[in-house]
Amino acid sequence: MKQQKPLTKEQYLKKFSRAVRWRLPPQESEEAIADYRELIFQEEREESRLVEELGTPVQAAHLLTDVKAYHRWLAVFAVLAFGLFLQARWAWTAWHYLFIGLRAWWYPVLVMAVGLPLSLYWFRRHGQKNGPLSWKLVLPLASILVFALVWLAFMWYVMDTQTLATLTTPENFTIYYEPWQLVSLRTLIMYSGVVCAAIALAGLVLAKCRDRRWLALYTLCLTVGAMLGFAIFILHAMDFTSGVSKATQAYIFIRILPVGAVGLIGTGVALC
Repeated sequence: MKQQKPLTKEQYLKKFSRAVRWRLPPQESEEAIADYRELIFQEEREESRLVEELGTPVQAAHLLTDVKAYHRWLAVFAVLAFGLFLQARWAWTAWHYLFIGLRAWWYPVLVMAVGLPLSLYWFRRHGQKNGPLSWKLVLPLASILVFALVWLAFMWYVMDTQTLATLTTPENFTIYYEPWQLVSLRTLIMYSGVVCAAIALAGLVLAKCRDRRWLALYTLCLTVGAMLGFAIFILHAMDFTSGVSKATQAYIFIRILPVGAVGLIGTGVALC
């Protein structure tokens, strides 16, 4: 059996830093990293005996962990991650098993109503800002905002009464064929919902391990995911063969634009 290559001091400290930042509060994790940096880089310390003397990086981090506090964090993370999974699943399938007295298209918004205040409360209480705001955060936030505006503009065009009336005429819309605009809108929502959930999950991890302002990535993607989920449920509920209501466009946008506004406020709070 091939023997595992021993960790270098730099590799050990890097893995220990990741583990301890995930398990400990920000200030405690930085203090632990500073202490272990001194231990690891002592001149008499041999790299080949790092694991033997200090344990594996995860074991070392575990010894410093407040188990109750760590379990509380895991519970919060599980709730937030499960909400993202639901949003992604609903965007992809527009199918649900929940029966809580709401129309299906409100379920993604309900996930946002839980995830937004819970995440802001947790990270503003237990998180920490580190240095100036990074362009690595600003760039994805700006990209997601641009995407959201482009998607809303495209949906506004497709959901226009005159456009829908033209697209759903018997010549253009049958049980075997749908206009490319409707197909493209559904496909865009499906894939974007899954991508937003994945980016939001990455934002949660980065908010815990780097800087709590990365939570803005989670809150913005959570908001866009809620809007996408609302829209895909509406689209799947519509019967285009029986005519198009003049109120369809107004019904959708009057409801999802306030959702977007609340999410933008939450994103701003996460950045503060």
